[in-house]
Amino acid sequence: MDEKTALFYEQHAAELAARYEAAPSPVARFLPLSFPGGSRVLDVGAGSGRDLAAMLLAGYDAYGVEPCSSLREAALAAHPELATKLSEGALPSLGMPFGESFDGVVCCAVLMHLPESELFDAALALRALLKPHGRLLISIPTARTDVGPDHRDNRGRLFQPYMPEELELLFERLGFRMIGRWDTEDVLQRSGTNWVTMLFERGDGLARAVDQIEGILNRDRKVATYKLALFRALAEIATQEPRAAKWLPGGRVMVPMSRIAKRWLSYYWPIFASERLIPQSQAEGAGNQGQPVAFRAAVKTLMQHFAGQGDHGGLTAWHLASSSCRLGVDVLRLEQAALRSIASTIRSGPVAFSGGALDSGTVFEYDARSKGVLMKTDLWSELCLLGHWIIDAVVVRWAALTERFSHRQAICSSDVLPLLLAKPEPKRATELARVAYVGAGVSSCVWTGRSLNQRRFDVDHVIPFSLWGNNDLWNLLPAHPLVNGQKSDSLPSSDLLLARRIDILANWELLMAAMPEAFRFQASSLIGSAVEPHSRWLDQLFVRMREAVEVTALQRGVERWWPTGVIF
Repeated sequence: MDEKTALFYEQHAAELAARYEAAPSPVARFLPLSFPGGSRVLDVGAGSGRDLAAMLLAGYDAYGVEPCSSLREAALAAHPELATKLSEGALPSLGMPFGESFDGVVCCAVLMHLPESELFDAALALRALLKPHGRLLISIPTARTDVGPDHRDNRGRLFQPYMPEELELLFERLGFRMIGRWDTEDVLQRSGTNWVTMLFERGDGLARAVDQIEGILNRDRKVATYKLALFRALAEIATQEPRAAKWLPGGRVMVPMSRIAKRWLSYYWPIFASERLIPQSQAEGAGNQGQPVAFRAAVKTLMQHFAGQGDHGGLTAWHLASSSCRLGVDVLRLEQAALRSIASTIRSGPVAFSGGALDSGTVFEYDARSKGVLMKTDLWSELCLLGHWIIDAVVVRWAALTERFSHRQAICSSDVLPLLLAKPEPKRATELARVAYVGAGVSSCVWTGRSLNQRRFDVDHVIPFSLWGNNDLWNLLPAHPLVNGQKSDSLPSSDLLLARRIDILANWELLMAAMPEAFRFQASSLIGSAVEPHSRWLDQLFVRMREAVEVTALQRGVERWWPTGVIF
């Protein structure tokens, strides 16, 4: 505590204690909202003992610490029942008073008396007092008219002007989340003084999920690019196929291994297709021929069947054939072998070791029964919220890590980035959809109803290819060339999607009739469950497509579009 402030309280303890005891407790009404009955609670800065006595009366196993000896004496005089419940203690050097951690901590009208240099340590000390999932109730003044430029009142007390949002961020960075906030007037009825009370809950580990992600990307030991590939795949699934994840009891989420492995295959394909060996592990970079990337051989065997079929070793040709369920039996068998090899690497590598350098430990687990990767819900939530940022960060780190592995080969990150960003070209997929639309005799623009020339119309990506790189059939709809040019890389507005719903569904039915296996497979990825013939799959798909558009627009700040001059 600030020395001048402590001295003031020591010298005026009797006067202040009388004032506090005459006023109602400002926190009493928040206690039942904050702590279950019977909880072990510590009052930090107990003052006159008023609030501590109220907690005992309410049935809490309550204790208190107070740095001012004169205030402690006044508290014991007014509340003899505190004789074994009150001791000396001051932030930021509290230690563990009364020997055990607490279910709850009350720290009201205290933090504003701490100089900035002590605030962080004080927050750490409060955290150390709490059990996992313990709660912290704090209050600070949000407005005082009696404080000068030096943040002191006319009696010399320090009132550091901490903003509630500033404290919220500080405690969130230390693993808390705010679960309640109340703005109140001053119980001592001082003019120009208002208060805010905030309730936080401590998590079960030091690092928040976003800090765990940052720690793994930046500090975890990496002898291969696998951890980066895993986070890229999970972030893409979280932003583009969130329904693929299954929410489980106990605060965990499962992501199917098959979805992760398929994305890995598309990431490593352009790298393995390079004419130069681009190392993806320390061993490969060191020229250790006996320790190649575990799945390189299986993937290269599959790639041989697409050699000469376009850029990056036939990446587009493979992806189109695979996603539209058109692989021959022999090639399908090779793809499955490659995916099994990739899945084995994921299980034994990044799933087993991601987070090993963190205080909180590893963050993933493989579940053999569901054949999925398990993680805590807060980690999955961060992947959903920050996925597009994580993807960009991972790609840059992947290129830099490859450069470090490839010192002997003189490969730079600028050589690797184009390969990491390579995607299946959209032209072949749109041509496939065009053939289906021409065969069905489609005659109107999905966005305007305008007549289409059968020999000249565009196939539009509902969610632009530049945002998702998605060529699934549900994302490909017929549009007039002028309308498609106007839409460009914008996302259709919510009102437009609802207005054109019938036309969108009609085009999906055409694609389903023309390519049932491919459409069913691709639509199930967005819906999160199998597309059954007699189910309401059209309605489900439309809801999920709208959800994908709205979330992408909000998270990426993409412009929304309505066709100019069109009224429905």
